[in-house]
Amino acid sequence: MAERPEDLAREYEGGRFRVVHCDGAVESYWEALKHVDARKAKSFTRNMIAQIKRLADGQPMSKGSFPKEGELPKLPGQQKTKHFHALKRIPLRGYCWLSKARPRTYFISHYIYKDYDNLADRDIEKVGNNWRRIEENGDDH
Repeated sequence: MAERPEDLAREYEGGRFRVVHCDGAVESYWEALKHVDARKAKSFTRNMIAQIKRLADGQPMSKGSFPKEGELPKLPGQQKTKHFHALKRIPLRGYCWLSKARPRTYFISHYIYKDYDNLADRDIEKVGNNWRRIEENGDDH
């Protein structure tokens, strides 16, 4: 099946970064998108893709559309706390981090529908599990 312009790709290669969806991330996007007015779903997705492409190209991202969300687990011997960010397109968020294991690569852990302010423990856990799988275990498939 040919990819339509309004479909999310598994990965995007930009001028500065590669942006890769973790296993299940694209599916979580479509699940979260069910909460968006169906008449706006295509344009909403096109705008999310444009935001991902801006990230891949290394273009400046505003704090409003790319806020720091939560702490990542620490590697052994790591002193400084690293954080993950959200690709924010209200009411959806895609949680991502810049990889140390894969240079110039952002990984998008998953997407959620979010109609509340606080970061849920289950989202921190899910990002942490994907981070450990990739950063500690080297499994980015």
